[in-house]
Amino acid sequence: MDTDEKSAEERLAAALEAGIDWDASKESCIEEALAAWSPRLLEDARFPDAHKLLKRFDHEVEVWRSKKHQGFTFRQVVNFGNEVAAAVGLLDHVTNLETLHYEPRIPGVRKSLDFLLLDGNGNRVWVDVKTVAPQWVDDEPEWQRFLAIARDFPRNARFGVQRKFGGAGLAGQAIKTRWSFVSRTLEVEEKAALIPESLRGPVTLLFCSNRFDWHPDDLEDFADLYRTGRFREDDWSRNEVLRYMREVKGKSFARTLSGFHHLRRRHDEAAFDLRFNMRGPSFFAP
Repeated sequence: MDTDEKSAEERLAAALEAGIDWDASKESCIEEALAAWSPRLLEDARFPDAHKLLKRFDHEVEVWRSKKHQGFTFRQVVNFGNEVAAAVGLLDHVTNLETLHYEPRIPGVRKSLDFLLLDGNGNRVWVDVKTVAPQWVDDEPEWQRFLAIARDFPRNARFGVQRKFGGAGLAGQAIKTRWSFVSRTLEVEEKAALIPESLRGPVTLLFCSNRFDWHPDDLEDFADLYRTGRFREDDWSRNEVLRYMREVKGKSFARTLSGFHHLRRRHDEAAFDLRFNMRGPSFFAP
Protein backbone atom coordinates (compact mmCIF):
# COMPACT_ATOMS: atom_id res chain seq x y z
CA MET A 1 0.00 0.00 0.00
CA ASP A 2 1.35 3.44 -0.91
CA THR A 3 2.07 5.69 2.05
CA ASP A 4 2.95 8.89 0.20
CA GLU A 5 -0.61 10.13 -0.24
CA LYS A 6 -1.32 13.64 0.96
CA SER A 7 -3.47 14.04 4.03
CA ALA A 8 -7.04 15.29 3.69
CA GLU A 9 -5.98 18.67 5.10
CA GLU A 10 -3.14 18.97 2.56
CA ARG A 11 -5.43 18.06 -0.33
CA LEU A 12 -8.02 20.57 0.83
CA ALA A 13 -5.40 23.31 1.25
CA ALA A 14 -4.06 22.65 -2.25
CA ALA A 15 -7.56 22.75 -3.69
CA LEU A 16 -8.37 26.02 -1.95
CA GLU A 17 -5.09 27.53 -3.12
CA ALA A 18 -5.95 26.51 -6.68
CA GLY A 19 -9.33 28.18 -6.32
CA ILE A 20 -11.44 25.09 -6.96
CA ASP A 21 -15.18 25.69 -6.69
CA TRP A 22 -16.30 22.48 -4.96
CA ASP A 23 -20.02 23.11 -5.43
CA ALA A 24 -19.55 23.72 -9.16
CA SER A 25 -17.47 20.55 -9.37
CA LYS A 26 -20.23 18.53 -7.71
CA GLU A 27 -22.88 20.04 -9.97
CA SER A 28 -20.78 19.06 -12.97
CA CYS A 29 -20.52 15.53 -11.57
CA ILE A 30 -24.31 15.31 -11.23
CA GLU A 31 -24.85 16.61 -14.77
CA GLU A 32 -22.34 14.16 -16.25
CA ALA A 33 -23.83 11.22 -14.39
CA LEU A 34 -27.41 11.96 -15.43
CA ALA A 35 -26.39 12.52 -19.04
CA ALA A 36 -24.67 9.14 -19.11
CA TRP A 37 -27.10 7.07 -17.06
CA SER A 38 -30.63 8.42 -17.52
CA PRO A 39 -31.11 7.52 -21.21
CA ARG A 40 -29.56 4.11 -20.66
CA LEU A 41 -32.01 3.26 -17.88
CA LEU A 42 -35.14 4.88 -19.28
CA GLU A 43 -34.78 3.21 -22.68
CA ASP A 44 -34.38 -0.32 -21.28
CA ALA A 45 -37.76 -2.06 -21.09
CA ARG A 46 -36.31 -4.62 -18.67
CA PHE A 47 -36.15 -1.94 -15.97
CA PRO A 48 -39.70 -0.73 -15.26
CA ASP A 49 -38.52 1.04 -12.08
CA ALA A 50 -36.07 3.37 -13.86
CA HIS A 51 -38.16 6.46 -13.10
CA LYS A 52 -38.40 5.44 -9.44
CA LEU A 53 -34.63 5.14 -9.04
CA LEU A 54 -33.82 8.34 -10.94
CA LYS A 55 -36.46 10.23 -8.94
CA ARG A 56 -34.80 9.05 -5.73
CA PHE A 57 -31.41 10.25 -7.01
CA ASP A 58 -32.93 13.62 -7.97
CA HIS A 59 -34.46 13.91 -4.50
CA GLU A 60 -31.08 13.41 -2.81
CA VAL A 61 -29.54 16.01 -5.12
CA GLU A 62 -32.21 18.56 -4.18
CA VAL A 63 -31.79 17.83 -0.47
CA TRP A 64 -28.05 18.43 -0.79
CA ARG A 65 -28.58 21.65 -2.73
CA SER A 66 -31.00 23.00 -0.14
CA LYS A 67 -28.85 22.09 2.87
CA LYS A 68 -25.25 22.32 1.65
CA HIS A 69 -24.83 25.77 3.18
CA GLN A 70 -25.66 24.19 6.55
CA GLY A 71 -22.79 21.75 6.14
CA PHE A 72 -24.90 18.93 4.67
CA THR A 73 -22.55 16.47 2.99
CA PHE A 74 -22.57 15.04 -0.53
CA ARG A 75 -22.54 11.50 0.84
CA GLN A 76 -26.15 10.58 0.06
CA VAL A 77 -25.81 11.83 -3.51
CA VAL A 78 -22.77 9.57 -3.88
CA ASN A 79 -24.58 6.62 -2.32
CA PHE A 80 -27.59 6.86 -4.61
CA GLY A 81 -25.36 7.64 -7.57
CA ASN A 82 -23.74 4.30 -6.91
CA GLU A 83 -27.14 2.63 -6.93
CA VAL A 84 -27.86 4.17 -10.33
CA ALA A 85 -24.47 2.98 -11.61
CA ALA A 86 -25.20 -0.47 -10.20
CA ALA A 87 -28.47 -0.61 -12.14
CA VAL A 88 -26.62 0.25 -15.35
CA GLY A 89 -24.00 -2.41 -14.62
CA LEU A 90 -26.56 -5.10 -13.88
CA LEU A 91 -28.46 -4.38 -17.08
CA ASP A 92 -25.26 -4.38 -19.12
CA HIS A 93 -23.57 -7.45 -17.70
CA VAL A 94 -26.06 -9.95 -16.23
CA THR A 95 -26.90 -12.62 -18.77
CA ASN A 96 -30.48 -13.86 -19.18
CA LEU A 97 -31.85 -10.88 -17.28
CA GLU A 98 -35.53 -10.49 -18.07
CA THR A 99 -36.64 -7.90 -15.49
CA LEU A 100 -34.87 -5.69 -12.97
CA HIS A 101 -36.86 -4.29 -10.04
CA TYR A 102 -35.70 -1.50 -7.72
CA GLU A 103 -36.36 -1.64 -3.97
CA PRO A 104 -39.06 -4.33 -3.94
CA ARG A 105 -40.57 -4.63 -0.47
CA ILE A 106 -40.15 -7.84 1.47
CA PRO A 107 -43.75 -8.96 2.18
CA GLY A 108 -44.89 -8.52 5.75
CA VAL A 109 -42.10 -6.18 6.85
CA ARG A 110 -41.06 -2.60 6.14
CA LYS A 111 -37.74 -3.59 4.63
CA SER A 112 -36.41 -3.99 1.13
CA LEU A 113 -33.35 -5.00 -0.83
CA ASP A 114 -32.12 -2.68 -3.54
CA PHE A 115 -32.56 -4.90 -6.60
CA LEU A 116 -34.43 -8.03 -7.61
CA LEU A 117 -33.33 -9.73 -10.83
CA LEU A 118 -35.63 -12.13 -12.69
CA ASP A 119 -34.79 -14.34 -15.63
CA GLY A 120 -37.21 -15.70 -18.20
CA ASN A 121 -38.04 -18.70 -16.01
CA GLY A 122 -38.88 -16.60 -12.97
CA ASN A 123 -35.68 -17.41 -11.10
CA ARG A 124 -34.72 -14.69 -8.63
CA VAL A 125 -31.48 -13.09 -7.50
CA TRP A 126 -31.48 -10.34 -4.90
CA VAL A 127 -28.76 -7.67 -4.77
CA ASP A 128 -28.27 -5.11 -2.01
CA VAL A 129 -25.93 -2.16 -2.62
CA LYS A 130 -23.74 -0.62 0.09
CA THR A 131 -21.19 2.15 -0.30
CA VAL A 132 -18.14 1.79 1.95
CA ALA A 133 -16.45 5.18 2.32
CA PRO A 134 -14.32 5.22 5.49
CA GLN A 135 -13.62 8.72 6.71
CA TRP A 136 -10.04 9.95 6.45
CA VAL A 137 -8.83 10.98 9.92
CA ASP A 138 -5.08 11.50 10.21
CA ASP A 139 -4.62 12.69 13.78
CA GLU A 140 -2.94 11.49 16.96
CA PRO A 141 -5.99 9.77 18.55
CA GLU A 142 -6.48 7.80 15.33
CA TRP A 143 -2.81 6.80 15.37
CA GLN A 144 -3.01 5.69 18.99
CA ARG A 145 -6.07 3.58 18.19
CA PHE A 146 -4.15 1.91 15.39
CA LEU A 147 -1.21 1.19 17.69
CA ALA A 148 -3.56 -0.40 20.23
CA ILE A 149 -5.07 -2.61 17.52
CA ALA A 150 -1.61 -3.41 16.11
CA ARG A 151 -0.50 -4.81 19.46
CA ASP A 152 -2.96 -7.64 18.88
CA PHE A 153 -1.85 -8.39 15.31
CA PRO A 154 -1.01 -12.04 14.56
CA ARG A 155 2.71 -12.67 14.95
CA ASN A 156 3.20 -13.32 11.26
CA ALA A 157 1.32 -10.23 10.02
CA ARG A 158 1.85 -6.49 9.97
CA PHE A 159 0.38 -3.37 8.38
CA GLY A 160 3.22 -1.15 7.22
CA VAL A 161 2.45 2.54 7.65
CA GLN A 162 4.35 5.47 9.14
CA ARG A 163 2.84 8.24 11.23
CA LYS A 164 4.50 11.06 9.28
CA PHE A 165 3.25 9.73 5.93
CA GLY A 166 -0.47 9.64 6.69
CA GLY A 167 -0.20 6.42 8.66
CA ALA A 168 -3.13 7.17 10.94
CA GLY A 169 -5.39 7.96 8.00
CA LEU A 170 -4.35 4.95 5.94
CA ALA A 171 -4.61 2.50 8.83
CA GLY A 172 -7.90 4.00 9.99
CA GLN A 173 -9.45 3.61 6.56
CA ALA A 174 -8.29 -0.01 6.32
CA ILE A 175 -9.71 -0.89 9.74
CA LYS A 176 -12.99 0.97 9.23
CA THR A 177 -13.41 -0.72 5.84
CA ARG A 178 -13.31 -4.13 7.49
CA TRP A 179 -15.73 -3.03 10.19
CA SER A 180 -18.09 -1.83 7.45
CA PHE A 181 -17.86 -5.11 5.56
CA VAL A 182 -18.85 -6.96 8.72
CA SER A 183 -21.63 -4.59 9.72
CA ARG A 184 -23.21 -4.34 6.27
CA THR A 185 -23.05 -8.10 5.75
CA LEU A 186 -24.82 -8.79 9.04
CA GLU A 187 -27.51 -6.25 8.10
CA VAL A 188 -28.17 -7.91 4.75
CA GLU A 189 -28.20 -11.38 6.31
CA GLU A 190 -30.97 -10.19 8.64
CA LYS A 191 -33.02 -8.90 5.71
CA ALA A 192 -32.40 -12.05 3.67
CA ALA A 193 -33.83 -14.15 6.48
CA LEU A 194 -37.13 -12.26 6.16
CA ILE A 195 -37.73 -13.17 2.52
CA PRO A 196 -40.64 -15.66 2.35
CA GLU A 197 -39.99 -19.08 0.88
CA SER A 198 -42.03 -18.31 -2.24
CA LEU A 199 -39.76 -15.39 -3.15
CA ARG A 200 -36.40 -16.80 -2.19
CA GLY A 201 -33.33 -16.85 -4.37
CA PRO A 202 -29.64 -16.13 -3.95
CA VAL A 203 -28.96 -12.91 -2.02
CA THR A 204 -25.77 -11.06 -2.86
CA LEU A 205 -24.12 -7.88 -1.62
CA LEU A 206 -22.55 -5.28 -3.91
CA PHE A 207 -20.01 -3.04 -2.20
CA CYS A 208 -19.10 0.29 -3.79
CA SER A 209 -15.84 2.23 -3.46
CA ASN A 210 -14.31 5.40 -4.89
CA ARG A 211 -11.14 3.63 -6.19
CA PHE A 212 -8.97 5.13 -3.43
CA ASP A 213 -10.28 4.51 0.10
CA TRP A 214 -9.91 0.74 -0.16
CA HIS A 215 -8.80 -1.80 -2.72
CA PRO A 216 -10.32 -4.86 -4.43
CA ASP A 217 -8.07 -7.25 -2.51
CA ASP A 218 -9.63 -6.01 0.74
CA LEU A 219 -12.98 -7.34 -0.46
CA GLU A 220 -11.40 -10.47 -1.93
CA ASP A 221 -10.00 -11.35 1.50
CA PHE A 222 -13.34 -10.68 3.16
CA ALA A 223 -15.26 -12.72 0.57
CA ASP A 224 -12.90 -15.67 1.14
CA LEU A 225 -13.37 -15.36 4.89
CA TYR A 226 -17.15 -15.34 4.51
CA ARG A 227 -17.16 -18.25 2.05
CA THR A 228 -14.84 -20.54 4.02
CA GLY A 229 -15.22 -19.34 7.60
CA ARG A 230 -11.43 -19.07 7.86
CA PHE A 231 -9.00 -16.16 7.73
CA ARG A 232 -5.87 -16.19 5.64
CA GLU A 233 -2.91 -16.99 7.84
CA ASP A 234 -1.26 -13.66 7.01
CA ASP A 235 -4.39 -11.53 7.50
CA TRP A 236 -3.32 -8.70 9.80
CA SER A 237 -6.93 -7.81 10.63
CA ARG A 238 -8.22 -11.17 11.80
CA ASN A 239 -7.98 -10.58 15.55
CA GLU A 240 -9.56 -7.14 15.22
CA VAL A 241 -12.39 -8.44 13.02
CA LEU A 242 -13.12 -11.20 15.53
CA ARG A 243 -13.07 -8.69 18.41
CA TYR A 244 -15.40 -6.34 16.52
CA MET A 245 -17.89 -9.10 15.79
CA ARG A 246 -17.79 -10.40 19.35
CA GLU A 247 -17.73 -7.17 21.36
CA VAL A 248 -19.44 -4.63 19.10
CA LYS A 249 -21.89 -6.61 16.97
CA GLY A 250 -22.38 -9.53 19.35
CA LYS A 251 -22.98 -12.08 16.62
CA SER A 252 -21.33 -14.22 13.97
CA PHE A 253 -22.07 -14.70 10.29
CA ALA A 254 -24.94 -16.92 9.25
CA ARG A 255 -23.13 -17.28 5.91
CA THR A 256 -26.42 -17.23 4.00
CA LEU A 257 -25.34 -14.72 1.34
CA SER A 258 -24.33 -16.14 -2.02
CA GLY A 259 -21.52 -13.74 -2.88
CA PHE A 260 -20.06 -10.26 -3.03
CA HIS A 261 -19.59 -7.89 -5.95
CA HIS A 262 -17.56 -4.70 -6.28
CA LEU A 263 -18.36 -1.45 -8.07
CA ARG A 264 -15.50 1.07 -8.29
CA ARG A 265 -16.38 4.63 -9.28
CA ARG A 266 -14.76 7.95 -8.67
CA HIS A 267 -17.45 10.22 -7.33
CA ASP A 268 -16.75 12.83 -9.99
CA GLU A 269 -17.11 10.37 -12.88
CA ALA A 270 -19.92 8.41 -14.47
CA ALA A 271 -17.55 5.65 -15.62
CA PHE A 272 -17.23 2.66 -13.33
CA ASP A 273 -15.84 -0.87 -13.06
CA LEU A 274 -18.01 -3.75 -11.89
CA ARG A 275 -16.71 -7.16 -10.81
CA PHE A 276 -18.95 -10.02 -9.80
CA ASN A 277 -18.39 -12.80 -7.25
CA MET A 278 -15.20 -11.51 -5.68
CA ARG A 279 -12.64 -14.12 -4.60
CA GLY A 280 -9.00 -14.04 -3.73
CA PRO A 281 -6.28 -15.72 -5.81
CA SER A 282 -6.52 -19.49 -5.56
CA PHE A 283 -2.98 -19.83 -4.25
CA PHE A 284 -3.89 -17.58 -1.29
CA ALA A 285 -7.55 -18.35 -0.68
CA PRO A 286 -8.31 -21.03 1.93
